[in-house]
Order: sequence, then C-alpha cells, then structure tokens
Amino acid sequence: VRLLHAEIADLHGQAGRANDREVNLAAALLAAETRLLNSGMMLHEVNHRAKNSIQIAMSLLGLQMHATQSEEVRLELASAIRRLGNIAAAHLMLNSQSPDEQRTSFRAYLTLICTETHQSLGGEEIALIVNADELALDTSRAINLALIASEALTNAMKYAFPEGRKGTIRVECHAEDDVMALTITDDGVGFSASSREGALGLRLVRTMAKAIGGEAVIDGTNGTRIEVR
Repeated sequence: VRLLHAEIADLHGQAGRANDREVNLAAALLAAETRLLNSGMMLHEVNHRAKNSIQIAMSLLGLQMHATQSEEVRLELASAIRRLGNIAAAHLMLNSQSPDEQRTSFRAYLTLICTETHQSLGGEEIALIVNADELALDTSRAINLALIASEALTNAMKYAFPEGRKGTIRVECHAEDDVMALTITDDGVGFSASSREGALGLRLVRTMAKAIGGEAVIDGTNGTRIEVR
C-alpha cells in the first residue's frame, strides 16, 4: 500500500511538473505573439507616417514646379514627383494590409506603377503590356524594382517613339528557382551606347539594381531592352 501511495504521489508530481511546463510554454508563446503584434503595429504606423511625409514632399515640389518659369526645371520636378509617388504607392498598399503583413503583392504594385506612369506621360499612341508573376516581396525590393520599371518606361515613352511614332512597351517580371528577372523592352528607335550612357534614368536603373543585389543589362541596338536579374 505504501509503495502504491508513493507511486501515486510520484505520478502527481510528474503531472504537476508537466502542467507547469505547459503553463510556462503557453505564457512564452503569448508573450512572443504580443511582441510580434506590437512590432507589426509599429511598422504599420511607420509606413503610414512615411506615406504622409512623402505626400507632403510631393506637394512642396508641386508648388515649386508651378512657380518656376523654366520648362526644363518643371520637367525635372515632375519626374521627381512621379518617383516619390511610386514610393508612396507601396506604403499605401502596405497600409491597406494587416499590421503583421509587411510584404507587397508585386504584380499588383508593378501594374499600378506602370499604368500610372504610362497615363501620366500621355501614351495614347504607345501600347503598354505588363506581365508579371504573383510574387510577395519585401517593401524595399518591391519599391526598387518598380522604380526601375518606371524609369525604363519613362525613358521609352520620352525617347523611343519620336514624332508621334507608334509602338509597344512590354514590362515583364518572372521568377525561376532563386533568380528573378525584370525586363522592359520596346520596339522603338533604340539608341547608341555613347549617346545615352550618362543619362540620369539609366544611371538610376543601374544604381537601384545594385541596391537589391542585381545587375542591369541595357541594350539599345534593336529597340531597347533593359533587364535586371
């Protein structure tokens, strides 16, 4: 009987220790979930404030653009406003998501940026085709890729189809294994390397490609093709 009582007491002790471990584990999980939620909410607030700050900057640049008498300056300020708008669009998409979901649906974002850029530059005579895989990217990479596409699209709209020439611009983004490729091609007049090598838009494309661990290959011999892998 004494042996039986001892075994029962030992079982109660083991059960108590198991319950204590379960309670401690549950408490640790709850604490981790709370920290994650708070972190997501803070990041959500940061994105909201960043979007507002960018919009203020865009408004100030817009006022300056309307005040200046120089057409060249106005065009440069308009380009700066468009670039900031592309960044603001990413933060707007993030703010529409739950606080713990800080990745962007890149196909939707890329389509939005390219469509708005195309419309803002008056592309009635130039067709735009956007084809991208459904990719979930972190904000920084999504913004850089979208800005690369926007810069390449802007260059094509401005220079590839002179004197009202018609044509097509294709923007594609596809992933295979661990490699993602963004390509922007047009069937316009192309350009020589020496004539456009130092252009700001192309320099920005190369800089942003490096920022995400990629490399930009630019070919203007038969139309224009820009590829970032």
